[in-house]
This record gives sequence, structure tokens and C-alpha cells, in this order.
Amino acid sequence: MADVTLTPVVLANQHCQLGENPLWDEEAGALYWEDILAGHVWRHAVASGRTERVYAGETVGGFTQEADGALLLFREKDIVRLEHDGSVRGWRSFAEAGNTRFNDVTADPHGRVFAGTMGATETSGGVYRFDPDGAVRRVITGTGVSNGMAFTADRKHFFWTCSTRCQIWIYDYDEASGEIANGRVWYQCEKAEGTCDGLTIDREDNVWSARWDGFAVRQHAARDGRVLREIRFPVAKPSSVAFGGKDFATLFATSAGGDGRASLDGAVFAATVPGVRGRAKFRSRLTRG
Repeated sequence: MADVTLTPVVLANQHCQLGENPLWDEEAGALYWEDILAGHVWRHAVASGRTERVYAGETVGGFTQEADGALLLFREKDIVRLEHDGSVRGWRSFAEAGNTRFNDVTADPHGRVFAGTMGATETSGGVYRFDPDGAVRRVITGTGVSNGMAFTADRKHFFWTCSTRCQIWIYDYDEASGEIANGRVWYQCEKAEGTCDGLTIDREDNVWSARWDGFAVRQHAARDGRVLREIRFPVAKPSSVAFGGKDFATLFATSAGGDGRASLDGAVFAATVPGVRGRAKFRSRLTRG
């Protein structure tokens, strides 16, 4: 494993209790993220350096950006649109016995949304797929905490994180139907590394995985999962990662544990790894503006 000799810089520090879901808006040149426990969604415009809270309300476990630019917020018992003017418009209710809330969501190339949940037990959580035609299907079962997800560049494989068992799984993915199949463990995290949390994929299909309680984000080789690089952070709980900025050359990382004081816990960090570029996240297409 080769350590990356760089120090991540603080992009913004709102002392998030549980910062998650970094999402780069290429058109606006801005990064969105959420503080799950506080019920906040934040936006940082890179050009101006301005950070603003764009949502305060019920707990948000994850969000996507719709085709028209609105945010689709997956809350505890419903899913709503956060409009450009800051208003909230209901879309659909969603609640199931045995689950506490959504936890990490991602859109696929056709605008479907794969939405993970946290279970009340170590096996009652999973992943649901929301389709543009209104259908909802449970596609993964048997986890307590579903986490980071992403698709490979050829759109033939889907990565999913099971934080309960500290594993990253890979599935065969059919783009036309949205179906996933043949799931198998791709990487087993060791306890000393911290827990596998949010993830993203670079242009070479290498996986970047945040390590909760591990002070790090690790890059894994696309072919076999071996650790290629590790970026060390000054906080214990890096929680999720996403590429953004010019040519998607910046790796953004959220963190958790902020208590409102001077600590960097809960800050959002930015790092540039020489020669590494990411890709834009797909936009969801579940609602109409």
C-alpha cells in the first residue's frame, strides 16, 4: 500500500453530528452534503467560498439530485423534493416495520434510485430500488446498516457496502432492467481499519471507501480490491466520499462527531490525488418538477 503524501484541507466546518452524502453539482459548481442527525442539508459554492444551509427539518438519510436540479430527500418516513426556492414538496410516504430510516442512496443511469436502510436489528435493513414508473422493490436484505453504493464505468457492476459486517460487495448489474444479481463479497475489512462506510469510484473503477473510526479513506484496486492508497484524516470518522470540482479532480469527504466546538470532527474535507479523476453521479428521475 502506498500512502498519499498529502494533507486534506478543510472545505467547510459546520460541526456536523453525522455528515454524509457529499454530492457535486457540476452546473452550479457546488457541493451538497447532509447532517443526518441535525436534519440539515448544506451547500458550499466553491467559487465564492459561501456555505449555506438549504434545508432544516426532519432527518434526511440520503438524497439524490433530480434531472431538473431539485434534490430528492429520503427522510425517515417519506421522500420529498427540495425545490430550487427552498420549499419542500411531498412525493411519497415510505415506512416499513423493522427499519429505522434510510441510510445512503444513489441513482443509476436510468434515474432509478437504490436506497439503503438501517434496520432495528442486524438483519432487518437492506436496499430498495425506486423506479421512475413508481414501482418499489427490495433488492438486498439481511443487513443492519446499508451504506455506500456506486456503479462501474461499463455499467455492468454495482458496489454496495454492508457496514454491519464491514464488507464491500459487488453485484452483476443489468442496466436495462435495473436488476442486480450474483452478489459476492469483494472486500472484507479488518477491524483495525475501521468500518467501511460511504464510497465512490474513480475513472479507473478503483473504489474509494471511507473508514469510520479509521481516520482514513482508502483506494482499492478495481480488479481485486487490494488497497492501493490511503489518505489519513485529522478526524476519526470520515463517513463518505465523492469526486467533484474541475474535471472531477477533487475528492470530497464528509465526517462525523461534531459537537459544535472547535474540533474538526464533522467538517468536510477536500483532497487532490495526482492523476486521479472521478465521474459525475447519475441524476434521479423519479419526480416531475
